[in-house]
Amino acid sequence: MTNWGFENDGTDDGQGNDSELSGPKALRDYVKKLQAQNEDLNAKLTSFLEDQQKSKLATVFENLGIPGAASVYQGPADPKAAEEWARSMQQVFGGNQGGTPPVADPTADQQVPPTGAIPPSMQAQFERLNQAGQDGSPTGNLEAAQASIGNASSNADIIAAFERMNRM
Repeated sequence: MTNWGFENDGTDDGQGNDSELSGPKALRDYVKKLQAQNEDLNAKLTSFLEDQQKSKLATVFENLGIPGAASVYQGPADPKAAEEWARSMQQVFGGNQGGTPPVADPTADQQVPPTGAIPPSMQAQFERLNQAGQDGSPTGNLEAAQASIGNASSNADIIAAFERMNRM
């Protein structure tokens, strides 16, 4: 130890002035603490700004009707550039050319179908038409019997299906 209370061993950290709070070591410790705090705040600010830019881009893509495009967009975080990119992609791949997609009316599911659209006498005919295959032929007796046997869940159901098949 020298007369001045400092040891000069070539490093800055162990200056030997541990007893004084106003000496160079205390100042260096304070500067290191401030630098660490500054780096932490810079990291938080950077992540906050990135999140803000991502939300702006997501809003742009949602307004254009393509919210899934935000995950594949890799251009600059500028809303105008993102909008131009989305419009060029819509022109390349088709789509609704920048318009918003049609929105289904949420009350449409709750509406009652109009009565009298198909008279009850034609309802059975309409159901047979819906069950017809691609060639336009309705389900035959053999196919109906096979379907009823296939749907049977007990022995009594199988016996009833065979009885209906014998009556056909």
